[in-house]
Amino acid sequence: MKKFFILGCPRSGTTMVQQALNRHSQIVIPPETKFFFSFLGHSRARQLRHLERLDADLGIRLPRPAARVSSAEEGRAFYDEMARQYVGRLGNRGVAWFGEKTPEHTGRLPCVRGLFPDAKFVVLYRDGRDVALSLTKVPWMSPHLYVNFLVWLYYDRVVRDAKAAPSPDFLFVRYEDVVAAPRRELGQVLRFLGLPSEPAVAEGWGNREGIPEREYPWKGRALEKITTDRVGLFRRELSADQVGVLERLGAHALSPLGYELLTDGKRPLPRGFLLDLSLGLSKLVYRLPWHLLLKELLARWCQPPVRAVVPAPV
Repeated sequence: MKKFFILGCPRSGTTMVQQALNRHSQIVIPPETKFFFSFLGHSRARQLRHLERLDADLGIRLPRPAARVSSAEEGRAFYDEMARQYVGRLGNRGVAWFGEKTPEHTGRLPCVRGLFPDAKFVVLYRDGRDVALSLTKVPWMSPHLYVNFLVWLYYDRVVRDAKAAPSPDFLFVRYEDVVAAPRRELGQVLRFLGLPSEPAVAEGWGNREGIPEREYPWKGRALEKITTDRVGLFRRELSADQVGVLERLGAHALSPLGYELLTDGKRPLPRGFLLDLSLGLSKLVYRLPWHLLLKELLARWCQPPVRAVVPAPV
């Protein structure tokens, strides 16, 4: 089976696209494996703990390694075994592509490409103001709007660097375009994978394969029909002052992506803003697995840039 990866900042439509593509007869995409973020290269004890989660979420039984899985060869063999078992459990015949949707893998692109140099990548991006607002509503992120916007800025930097170098293995897809014209945009993804169109991809809904039940509270909308209801939600739910701050922080990132600014992007930051932002960021780091974030940042800084390009419009 060929491999492809759906990447992008959390709350950018990655689960929506995962579920849409999962409706295609030749595609299988399991729940998030976090293989390159939480398994490969970690201690054997941590790997064994993560295997318990993979077994439960994917409904499979992976072999327990006798030693830490760290090399590219070992990692590739282990990932291939995971894919083989998952597709076998589903009983799907004629599967051409095994997909992976883990947003944290966005920062691990060099590692992913090192294991699977022939893989393809579908990269989602979305208005950072909507992303930051959406992230405040999930239990695993910060309730601090501006901290979450910094998270989006980090992912945006990774995506921009990927766009800057040409490769036919990357397709960049805008969330707002997918929800406005799902048949056209998802059809483009299928052509990118060399697959025929199937109506269920853009028009179906309700399939639960690929989302563990515990994640339904924040991924439930991905089980519904694709709609434009969440586009521009920040305009309705954020104050003018909040939008002004977001655009002061991110005008340089929003405008190149084609997102219209509601201010001049130069509004002065409130008094005490940086102190409050630092406090919110430190709370987030305290809650999250900081050692994994550090590994991601080190990989980001120390690895050569990924070569990628936006394919020509179709």
